[in-house]
Amino acid sequence: MPFLGLGHSNSGNYQPAEIYLNLRQQALTLDPAAIGFQPTEVNPLRGLLMETGYPEAVASLVAIADGTVSMYFSNGGGIIGAGQHEEVRRAGLDLLAAAPGFLAFMQPAQDYPLPGKGRVRFYLLTADGAFTAEAGEKVLGSRRAPLSLLFFRAHEVITQVRLAEEKRRSGGGAASEEESVPLIEAAREGDACKVRALLETGTDPEIADSTGLTPLMAAAYLGEEEIVHLLLTARCIVDAKDSQGYTALMFAANAGRLACIQILLEYGAAVDTRDNDDSTPLMFAAQHGHDDVVRMLLSAGADPKHKGRHGLSAISFAQQNGLRKTESILRTSTSGNRGQEM
Repeated sequence: MPFLGLGHSNSGNYQPAEIYLNLRQQALTLDPAAIGFQPTEVNPLRGLLMETGYPEAVASLVAIADGTVSMYFSNGGGIIGAGQHEEVRRAGLDLLAAAPGFLAFMQPAQDYPLPGKGRVRFYLLTADGAFTAEAGEKVLGSRRAPLSLLFFRAHEVITQVRLAEEKRRSGGGAASEEESVPLIEAAREGDACKVRALLETGTDPEIADSTGLTPLMAAAYLGEEEIVHLLLTARCIVDAKDSQGYTALMFAANAGRLACIQILLEYGAAVDTRDNDDSTPLMFAAQHGHDDVVRMLLSAGADPKHKGRHGLSAISFAQQNGLRKTESILRTSTSGNRGQEM
């Protein structure tokens, strides 16, 4: 899915702060009884960590079975308790539900090293101990690695954490190094009246945050149809891209927002626009089995055979994720019966 990099402090050396080490240790050694969690065969994970090595610090995403989600940075910064927001909590639990399918690609953890720069390490915490695996961030981002899907699912959680932080800032929370963007906050909150008022007072509908996220992208991802329409009638650029090359159509396709996709297409969104990895909106919809979205994009002319730099097509994503119905829809479209199932 589209993932938005979460910022971290540029200050300090690449030396773990004591508070970071303590929080990380608490997560890794969490007693499931302390959160009232009973592991089952279907739901064996009490928690998950995805840790990414950046030049300045290691960023640790932590998802716990009670819905707790946090971000810790090895230089001492972080976001704790993001799971209090329902969207974040749900995304964290969805990640934990999907993660057991990747245990086959991991080994028992003998110790808990941090990843090197440019590397990503996963820890899955089960009743039988912790399991771990590490890969390069670029390889995971290319979608070619066995753990790529887990990597992108984890970034879905980071996306929700980031959106929740934007909402907190606009609501008068603690001061932040990054100034919040009121129009993005209004879109994120589904406040169409505030969006309309901001636009009427001259706010640029194309305003973006430091990652290139626009109000249209936020509204499309969250399914805010009225706001999508308001922004488009205010003549914002429908195919604007963020730093990863994602457009509003990609955000909507990833989240399965059918009505928003229809509006975007009516306003001329390019159905086969490509991100920095040469991926298309159809690929984002196909990898999650959003079949109605897949049909709509195919009807608008989306190419199911196009392959990105990762070497995969929309058909490949559906096949890789075991989505047989989605794969059938896509394959049938290539045989001249676009949008119909076999």
